[in-house]
Amino acid sequence: MTETHSDTGTDGESALPRAVIQGAFGLLASLRRLGSARVSDLQRDCGLPRTTVHRLLGQLGEVGAVERSAGLWRLGPTLLELGTGVPAEPRLRMMARRPLMDLATSTGALVALSVEMAGQGLVIEVLPGVRRLAREPDPGMSFEEGTLAALGIEAANLAAVRAHRQAHRGDLRPVIDAGGNDPRVSCLAAPLRISPHDVAALWLMVPGPAGVPEPVVAATRRTAGRIATQLSRPGIG
Repeated sequence: MTETHSDTGTDGESALPRAVIQGAFGLLASLRRLGSARVSDLQRDCGLPRTTVHRLLGQLGEVGAVERSAGLWRLGPTLLELGTGVPAEPRLRMMARRPLMDLATSTGALVALSVEMAGQGLVIEVLPGVRRLAREPDPGMSFEEGTLAALGIEAANLAAVRAHRQAHRGDLRPVIDAGGNDPRVSCLAAPLRISPHDVAALWLMVPGPAGVPEPVVAATRRTAGRIATQLSRPGIG
């Protein structure tokens, strides 16, 4: 894919703007797959010339669609805000915000929320815990297998992915990963049904492989129930 086309459409307009848009979306798709990447990684993945990748990253960076950190490019806050602002259930983030804050305050743990839309899982909210974890999710993180594999995570064993699958079956029991994916972190994920077709999961993450204490499991289940109850009330939000 290049931007050197000089042909015109039937309306007499140059195909160049179309090629630019296609190149930008191809670059964003590569970042979504890779999570974070160097220019050389993006060049190989999307097949664009290096100069084109540099120019598109600069233009996308100006509007916040991408950002650079520690020499690596990743999706930026503007794009993540657009993506996370339209979950399958539009009220989910608003209904969950207060329960998530209460759970994070009472437990001191990292608390997160993910949704699955059209078969694709996505983290839409993260509240950091009192103690920094060796591995923490970021808002906008995809559950796409390639993205997780690049982070050293096996998608099938991720507690939130398992919780999404359980929610589809109507099984709302919490899923606990006691250091299985990462011995430095234990994770609890409580499944949520947010529509007949869409699901979500409330996460709680603590340091170490010892699992999640039973009182914290109980608090997380109560919080998931609180969110589900608020979503079920018509006319709220």
